[in-house]
Amino acid sequence: MLTTKAKEDTEMTRFEKDMQEALNGNATMVLKSRKAEIERLTKEGKACKNSFRRQCLAQEVARLTREYDAIDETI
Repeated sequence: MLTTKAKEDTEMTRFEKDMQEALNGNATMVLKSRKAEIERLTKEGKACKNSFRRQCLAQEVARLTREYDAIDETI
């Protein structure tokens, strides 16, 4: 059986975990890692020849950008 803390960690989304980390004082590291992921996915999307995959990557980049902005505004 999971402990309460472990259960909370498994039920939280990545955005919620990153927001919690940012509020606990690790905002710079969270924003750096998210920015690096956004740049990596953007680069991968530009190089992708499969239009469906490119569309999926674009949606992921849009979602991550919204989350990045939300974390940045909170700080």
